[in-house]
Amino acid sequence: MAEPTVSDDLTGALTQPPLGRTVRAVADRELGTHLLETRGIHWIHAANGDPYAAVLRGQSDDPYPEYERLRARGPLSFSTTGSWVVSGHGLAASVLSSADFGVSGADGGPVAQQVLSYGEGCPLEHERGLPAARGAAESGDRAMVERVHRETLEGLAPDPSAAYAFELVGGFVRPAVTAATAAVLGVPADRRAEFGALVEQLRPLSDSLLAPQSLRTVRAADDALAALTVLLADSSTDSSADASADASAGSLRPDGALLSALGVSAAVRLTGNAVLALLAHPGQWKELCERPGLAPAAVEETLRYDPPVQLDARVVRTETELAGRRLPVGAHVVVLTAAAGRDPEVFADPERFDLARPEAAAHLALHPAGPYGPVASLVRLQAEVALRTLAGRFPGLRQAGPVLRPRRAPVGRGPLSVPVSA
Repeated sequence: MAEPTVSDDLTGALTQPPLGRTVRAVADRELGTHLLETRGIHWIHAANGDPYAAVLRGQSDDPYPEYERLRARGPLSFSTTGSWVVSGHGLAASVLSSADFGVSGADGGPVAQQVLSYGEGCPLEHERGLPAARGAAESGDRAMVERVHRETLEGLAPDPSAAYAFELVGGFVRPAVTAATAAVLGVPADRRAEFGALVEQLRPLSDSLLAPQSLRTVRAADDALAALTVLLADSSTDSSADASADASAGSLRPDGALLSALGVSAAVRLTGNAVLALLAHPGQWKELCERPGLAPAAVEETLRYDPPVQLDARVVRTETELAGRRLPVGAHVVVLTAAAGRDPEVFADPERFDLARPEAAAHLALHPAGPYGPVASLVRLQAEVALRTLAGRFPGLRQAGPVLRPRRAPVGRGPLSVPVSA
């Protein structure tokens, strides 16, 4: 295990050197030590007042106060974790769209601030330019998603005139999104339960790249990534061999299938965040129920107000200047897309959730050039359909208990559990 190092050019930057190998190639003892030491470094920096380190620790239900502390430092600030942090909307947009920044280092490997590498099978470590996964643009897929969401909710609450109390995420949103994605991908019916279990194991994947998870969580995600790759490859072969095996199934595209599967987590989080925001503003929930056509607007405003993917990490590929600072090749830049969505220079009254906000679509969440870009349309579609389905069946929906949120989740934000009644 390499010793933690202090940056030569910026005093106070203490980072843990990268593993240099994939998760699968490292023994438990070395991997566990690496995770514990990195988490300790983040704890030290957070205790010493670094707001980005506090975000990485992921111990708060509400990271937005830390984002405001970062915004107060300017559109670009340096964290003692060794990362440059972008919180301003304009600068964030320029970084995300620039070819000077890549997902990994110039040699294709992670830099010190990237805790882990899962290797070639991990779509979050691929470069920009991946083709979009099929799904949202095809009317047949929309009809399929609508059918699955409707049937899932009807199975949970068969009598529309009766009163119900249920858990929103585990009872409706996650099962519906997972089943619909499996159907769009063409996963055979007899393997969809396996697909759902693997996708759930992958839920912490994006967080684990920047925030150390437990050894058990990392191993489970790595195993699930390998198993899901095999499952989808097998499903693709089966679909080609027997196109009539499932008339409702879509055809798999190897370049987008795994990304679409990981998009399940983003769609579940987006839907959960949207419902929480709407129920916290009963007048807007009522308006959505009366005007279901507002569902896309609700999705876009949620992507601005409380996105399911809070940040987008990049590595400098070509020495460049950013906000007056010269950044060398290999510098780690974190774009806080959630903070950019509440930039008061772009969004009026940014702390207010507003279905009628005209500039909502100016947010940077699920950016086309980012890891989730290829599945953004399918993620949006799933959230929109879920909101329409809920609003149509439960106009009296209300929160019925405290929200449970995960820890160590600085990248993906969304509830684990939301008790509701209707």
